[in-house]
Amino acid sequence: MKDIRACDAILVPVDFTDVSDYALNHATALAKIFNYRIYLLHVIGKRQKGTEKEKQAEESLIRIASRLNKDQGLKATHMVMDGNVFDTINRVANRLGASFIVMGVHGKKGIQHLVGSYPYKVACRAHVPVLVVKDKHRHVGFKNIVVPVDFSRRSAQKITQAIRFSKVFGARIRVFGFLSSENKAKIINKEALLKSVNDIFQKNNVPVTTDLIVNPNYDWPEALLVFGEQVNADLIMIVAERGGRIQEIFSTNKTERILDNTDVPVLTIVPCAEDLAAEAASSNKGLITPFVDPLGLIVKAGKVDNQYNNESD
Repeated sequence: MKDIRACDAILVPVDFTDVSDYALNHATALAKIFNYRIYLLHVIGKRQKGTEKEKQAEESLIRIASRLNKDQGLKATHMVMDGNVFDTINRVANRLGASFIVMGVHGKKGIQHLVGSYPYKVACRAHVPVLVVKDKHRHVGFKNIVVPVDFSRRSAQKITQAIRFSKVFGARIRVFGFLSSENKAKIINKEALLKSVNDIFQKNNVPVTTDLIVNPNYDWPEALLVFGEQVNADLIMIVAERGGRIQEIFSTNKTERILDNTDVPVLTIVPCAEDLAAEAASSNKGLITPFVDPLGLIVKAGKVDNQYNNESD
C-alpha cells in the first residue's frame, strides 16, 4: 500500500445533512485503510462570516472531528471557509494536496435542476478525483468495480487507475463496452479493444470480466447504469465530462446523468491536460496516479473516429 500512497488527505464537504454523513461514512472507512487524515470542510456565504451561523458550524465540526479522533482513532481536522461552495471545495482540495474529495449527493430539487447538480459541479471543476456517494458503504473498500472503456485517451487513463484500485482493494474489474449500433465492423473493432484491455488486466494479475452491450434502444449512460445494477457494482469509475454554461442550464451531460441517477458510488477522474502534467510533476501523488497509455491503446488527440463519439464516456 505504501508504494501508491504519497498523500494522506481526504477532503469531506459537510453541510450537516444525511448525505454528508454518508460521505463521512465512506471517508472514515478509507481513512482507516490508508491511514489518511480527514479534513472536514463547511462552506458559508461571505455575508455569514462572523455570524452566529459560522459559530454554530464551527462547534458542530469540532464535535464531529472529536468523535472521529476519539471513537474511530483517526486524525481529523476541521475548517469553515466562506465563498462559492464549488470553487472553495476545489481550492481547499488543491491546497491540501488531497488524494480525493468524498461527497454525498442531494439530488435535484427546484432551481438546482436548472443550474446543474452539486456533485457534478464539483467533479467537473476538480483537479483531484471525486468520490460521489448516496448511501452508507455496504462493506469496507470496493470489491466489484465497473470500468467503461472506449477508444478515447480518457479510457486509457482509467485502465491505469483501475489496476491500482484492484491491487489495493482486492477488487474484480468489470470492463464495460457499449454500442448503440449493430454495425458488424464497429462490433468487431469494439470487441478487439475490449480484448486488449482485458489482456492488460490479466497481465497485471487483476481479476477481470469483459462485457459488450449492443442495444440501439439505449444511450451510453443508461446502458452503464443498467449494467452496474445487473452486476451489483460497488464502484463505477468514469472520467468527468466538462460542459459549457449553456449546457449546464438547459441540459445534462453524461457525467451529470450518471451521478444523479445511480445509487452506486462513482469515482470521477478529470482528464485535463494541465492536470495530467501537474500530476506527472508531483511524482505519483496520492492514490490516483499520472496518465499512462497501456500498450498504446489510445487514439491520438483529434483523431478519434466519429463512429465512436456516441459511445464515449
